[in-house]
Amino acid sequence: MTNALAIDTTSEFLGLALMKAGRLAANHYEATGTEMNRSILTVLDDLLARAALKLEDLELIAVARGPGSFTGTRIGLAVAKSFALVQGLPLVGVDTLRLLAAQGEAAEGECFYAVLNCVRDEVYHAAFRWEGEGPQPLGEIGMSTLAALPELVEEAPVVLRRFPPEQPGHEESLAKLNRLPLRHPAPDCALLLSEALRMHRAHGGRPLPPAEPIYLKPEAFRKWKP
Repeated sequence: MTNALAIDTTSEFLGLALMKAGRLAANHYEATGTEMNRSILTVLDDLLARAALKLEDLELIAVARGPGSFTGTRIGLAVAKSFALVQGLPLVGVDTLRLLAAQGEAAEGECFYAVLNCVRDEVYHAAFRWEGEGPQPLGEIGMSTLAALPELVEEAPVVLRRFPPEQPGHEESLAKLNRLPLRHPAPDCALLLSEALRMHRAHGGRPLPPAEPIYLKPEAFRKWKP
């Protein structure tokens, strides 16, 4: 796959990236908050123009499928699924914990955790092992409280995302964690592209699993599928 589009709307950041002829041609990562649904198509049109690409030039679409913002995740998946359906393109869904894990500077064979802030003192977490070019999941995504996290991960290195330092009560728990150095500064769509392409190659032409949203909280499940 040489021309590809990646979309990530699972957080307050709008992430878009384009690959052209096997190289990163454009990468957009901007805090847009509630304006995301109004700006995503305008920003995408601008990126396509700057990269001298059209939607019909694409060969693959990658999308972040959560866990994350309920509304944001729906926006990204709706856009990605629409483009993939209209253009007849393969669609690769990548969960946000795997994307976060790919940021880490882990050694070959090293086991570690990716941890994503949920709401209040709750966190999503998942265990990974670095194999070859990237992280391999060792189990399902779970939920915990931030206070319980140090005991859960023990001495394993951790990649963190979205913990505002101004929120009281976080400092003590975060200080107990063994932070993994980062090889990539942000979990942006350049990283999403590389993970999606790696997953696509691993399938070796077999049908890809459907890109469905990951909602771990019961109320989100009820909203998504009444």
